[in-house]
Amino acid sequence: MESQAPHEPAAWRGPLDVAVEESLEGLFQLRRYLHQHPELSGEEFETTTHVARLVEGLGLPLKVADQQRGLTCELIAPESASDLPRLALRADIDALPIQDAKQVDYHSSCEGVMHACGHDVHTTMLYGALRVLKQLAAGDHLPWPIAVRGIFQPAEETAVGARYMISNHALRDVAAIIGIHCDPSRSVGRIGISPGVLTANCDMFKAKFRGRGGHGARPHQTIDPIDAATQWVQSVYRSVSRGFDPHEATVISIGRFDAGNKANVIPDNAILEGTLRTFHSGARAAALETIGKVSEAVTLATGCDIDFELGFSAPAVDNDPALVEVISHAARQTLGKHAVEPIPRPSMGSEDFSYYLEHLPGAMFRLGTCSEQIGQEPLHSPHFDIDQRAIAGGVRLLAATVIEYFDPRRNG
Repeated sequence: MESQAPHEPAAWRGPLDVAVEESLEGLFQLRRYLHQHPELSGEEFETTTHVARLVEGLGLPLKVADQQRGLTCELIAPESASDLPRLALRADIDALPIQDAKQVDYHSSCEGVMHACGHDVHTTMLYGALRVLKQLAAGDHLPWPIAVRGIFQPAEETAVGARYMISNHALRDVAAIIGIHCDPSRSVGRIGISPGVLTANCDMFKAKFRGRGGHGARPHQTIDPIDAATQWVQSVYRSVSRGFDPHEATVISIGRFDAGNKANVIPDNAILEGTLRTFHSGARAAALETIGKVSEAVTLATGCDIDFELGFSAPAVDNDPALVEVISHAARQTLGKHAVEPIPRPSMGSEDFSYYLEHLPGAMFRLGTCSEQIGQEPLHSPHFDIDQRAIAGGVRLLAATVIEYFDPRRNG
């Protein structure tokens, strides 16, 4: 096919807009269905089955991962382009253990489980992008060949899903990968993106305090693990926040403190769980060294043994500058010349999308989902929701990014 002159409006943009508009009602219904039927990380069987049926309906070859959670699919157009290295589009499909507090007709039907991070939206937009690209191909509206790998990934919230999909060959024949994430702090029609580090390294940890329990009236006869644990938390918080260069952002937070089961009994053990977030490996190593020194000091002061265990961790997302430019150009073409908002500094949040980037270039952008009417609750809130108009923009942008990525002028 003949490509457009560099400064002419791309002939595919009109058909893309039409295809998105024709798909919207079905996409809105899909997002609401997924929101009503959330599944926790590790339990995404029905979600996988539902998405597989939809992808099969597009006539795309697919492969369900070996535990029947998560899937990949292929969109090659024309079929003769099968030798092209793939551009992967990734969406996560798992939900969170949060009670949905919204009073809407698509309220979660699962007690204590909801899509509070927008994964239902990501899944809908990836499916929508595949659908409209398939429609453009059928109508001979693609300006050049494309080769897309759709990755519907489970278990992002537990930071194990990306590696699981990689082990299921999700990156085979893939040259680059694009990720999307809802951003309720940004307005519909805008995206946030920047080259370089986007999110922090995140280490989950557990600290076990082994003391000697006894009667609450005679603490002198015990080695109190609660006392040791509280000293440890205060010392770690103080040491990490005060002992590091503020330009080397380091954040440690305790999310679980578990000890005892009766008011007048000092327990034998206490357990803390939390996260350590850093941007650079040097800061991470220094923070872990500091935590080790605090543990030694608390053991010496209290007599309580402390076992510190690192659990799952996710490295920082580091956006590839060339892909950021492709996404930004596609956003200006499809959402408007003011759609792109640079992200001034990285987030201390984490994303297991980063594991894909250990194998190939990639970039993640944040899609604005809020408006004056809806969608301003933060991620992981029981009231989280979006302005569904964001779905149209996300689908349009993902599809346009695919087309821009395979522009032979860019690759030539």
